[in-house]
Amino acid sequence: MKIKEEKNRAFNLRKEGKSYGQISSLLKVNKSTISYWFKNIDWSREIKRQLIEKAKETSRKRLNHLNDLKKKKWNNYYLEAEKEAIKEFKHLKENKLFITAISLYWGEGDKVFKNGIVRISNIDAKILKIFNDFLRKICRVGVEKIGVSILLYPDLIPSKCLKFWSNGIRMPEGRFYKPTVIRGKHKTKRLENGVCVVSVHNKYLKKKILVWLDLFSKEF
Repeated sequence: MKIKEEKNRAFNLRKEGKSYGQISSLLKVNKSTISYWFKNIDWSREIKRQLIEKAKETSRKRLNHLNDLKKKKWNNYYLEAEKEAIKEFKHLKENKLFITAISLYWGEGDKVFKNGIVRISNIDAKILKIFNDFLRKICRVGVEKIGVSILLYPDLIPSKCLKFWSNGIRMPEGRFYKPTVIRGKHKTKRLENGVCVVSVHNKYLKKKILVWLDLFSKEF
């Protein structure tokens, strides 16, 4: 008699939209037993479908909420970067290194904020040394955060080019990535030492630099 009563109560709870887990907890009956009772009940399958859809909707709302919180957090973070950049520009605009580097980045640098990469490339070591000094002295980026890569044509000697760029921009050879060989239509292309790329993965700094570029264009 007790089993029949439990089963009837289980059916009533199921009709209220309760899951097997909830029914098991309320009746103190194994979940496997609850599942067996409803194995061939068509209307129970429909309730299961509704519960699954409800769970999906709840999960979707929760995910959207978390995404909104994350977006708000990052927006505030980058807003701080903008404020900091505006405040710093007032005195940095008198700094020759800053003005020179920002001018170079305006012409040669990566300006896509989304990728979060501060990146500039050139065939002139003097230009990249100035930008490297800017990163380290103005932006306070540690040398361990700065990556350097070289693009070479097949006729160039990697070790020779690596030494040239290391000395030219004052960066340890250990900070250089493995050289990339350009294999285009021409097997040889005399750039003497290839193309060098200096980069930092830092979206906060990227936001500041883009703000500085905007202020620089309005100021000068």
